[in-house]
Amino acid sequence: MTTMEDVEEDSGPQCANPDCKIASGGRCLEGFPEASACPHFGKALVIVPGTTSTPKSSVPGLRLPHAQSLSISEATSLLRHGPCNVVSLVGPFDSGKTSLIAGIYDLLQRGPVGGYAFAGSSTMHSFERACHDSRRDSERSEAHMERTERGEVLFFHVDLVGEGCDAKRAALFGNRAGEEYTMVQDEPDRAKAYPELKRSDVLTVLVDGAKLLNAGERHQVRAEVRLTLRAFVEAGVAPPWQRLALVLTKLDAIRKDEAGRDGALGYFEALVARVREDCASNFAEIQSFIVAASPKTTNAHRGEGMHELLRYWMADPARNVPAAIEQREVLKERAFGRLPLLATARAGT
Repeated sequence: MTTMEDVEEDSGPQCANPDCKIASGGRCLEGFPEASACPHFGKALVIVPGTTSTPKSSVPGLRLPHAQSLSISEATSLLRHGPCNVVSLVGPFDSGKTSLIAGIYDLLQRGPVGGYAFAGSSTMHSFERACHDSRRDSERSEAHMERTERGEVLFFHVDLVGEGCDAKRAALFGNRAGEEYTMVQDEPDRAKAYPELKRSDVLTVLVDGAKLLNAGERHQVRAEVRLTLRAFVEAGVAPPWQRLALVLTKLDAIRKDEAGRDGALGYFEALVARVREDCASNFAEIQSFIVAASPKTTNAHRGEGMHELLRYWMADPARNVPAAIEQREVLKERAFGRLPLLATARAGT
């Protein structure tokens, strides 16, 4: 600290406060009518020189995993570590993809779900961010889910242990913006650039239950589901060992509308029957589910229907089931080789 000790007598009144203008004919900054009454008046001006911060030397330590959603390369690396089921969530904007992921994570915090218990995760921060706005701590008036941003697919990871089993099995949930899947309906070749589709053990297509309540929108929902599946098949990203799950979301909204409830549920059943008719030969199995992952009303329990869906997701992948080899009788090239054996001919007589 540097102090100005030498003050000339004819330099005028001085103040220790550098912001005060009384020395240049102004008024006292503290508001005293008489400058002599101010405790700073007449004292030497104190000047504090600026300090320059010296860069801190890097301290060696342990770099922890980022715990955010996994990129495609990070997810591929995780597949090499052990058994893993890959699940792709397909649906338009606001159909409930993130709600499904957050709903599974929240249920696992309370205990086993569908016979599977939580055994770890490398994407804890992303799970917590997805769940936050649907919890009481967010201070929101109703549950809310962040919109998935457009760009590369990101994966949520969770390790699960089944009842009566000591070995862990991982699950990877692919999450991509719904708008990108919607564009596939007009340009099927776009699906070839989505690697999560062809690698998925379970392709999960979401049907927005709130839209089925609207007679004007339900026909569009049916068309979008069928066009999306047709585009996947045409693009060659739906291998025959893949299993298909048709999931009706927002069960609480359907139950709240007593007038349109039966019509929405019946329309969903008809949609499932039509998809089975169209795609029975393209998938190893087709199942339907009705869930309320993150209900906004009291018309459904939180996580209702999710137990059955998780069991379906975590079933042994059909790609690991060996295909039966068809045995065919190969005809001999030479006519002599096609003659019945002598012993066989004699036994026949």
